[in-house]
Amino acid sequence: MDVLVLGGTGLAGKLSARLVEQQVDVVTSIAGRTTAPSRLPGKVRVGGFGGVDGLRTFLRTENVGSVVDATHAFATTMHWHAFQACQAENVPLLRLGRPSWHDLPEAASWTWVADHDEAARVVTGIPGRVVLTVGRQPTAHYLSLGERDLLLRCVDSPAEELPDGWVVRRERGPFTVDHERAALAGASVLVSKDSGGVKPDAKLVVAAESGIRVVMISRGAQPAWDDEVSGVGDAEAWIRARLAGGRRP
Repeated sequence: MDVLVLGGTGLAGKLSARLVEQQVDVVTSIAGRTTAPSRLPGKVRVGGFGGVDGLRTFLRTENVGSVVDATHAFATTMHWHAFQACQAENVPLLRLGRPSWHDLPEAASWTWVADHDEAARVVTGIPGRVVLTVGRQPTAHYLSLGERDLLLRCVDSPAEELPDGWVVRRERGPFTVDHERAALAGASVLVSKDSGGVKPDAKLVVAAESGIRVVMISRGAQPAWDDEVSGVGDAEAWIRARLAGGRRP
């Protein structure tokens, strides 16, 4: 196998599509946490590897030439597993991900928190309509908010029984500004994760123009990546350089 792409993001799908077009032997691996994941090009594997040791075994067994970690910015465990396994097996590793929003001018006006529990505590003190755009998995952290006028946006419905007043809106982005204006109408606070990008996404644009308070969850500690890019084209160039240099022994 030339390339293993650790996926689950739009960037991963775009990269895999380009590699398939170029007839690169690529496999995209996804966690399979959503019931209806987006269709991906080429060969796809679903599920975990079994920790660092399991990933090391996979790299050896499949003779993987290089790995691209294009998982979500908050897939912290996978980041560290990939980093440790690739170091141990001497497999080149590239991190492909969007840059943090932290350094954007708009970010100075947001309330930055360390995790979902802190976000819930902050929101408790803010009256009015709440919009949660953090996905379904952290839902339990917000149940302490109780009965609220609250919109929870996610791809799959949460397993938890939700308090009165909560509405689940199942949809998958990316979203337009007009779409977000409708979704955030009447909101007093928006809770988001630092998914990142070179500019704010549509919901943050709407929050700014509407005076909606933003509570932003920071990313966890990241490995010290040797190679990191934010664009699919740069990732392609990195892969071509590895392929031109020959496979690892």
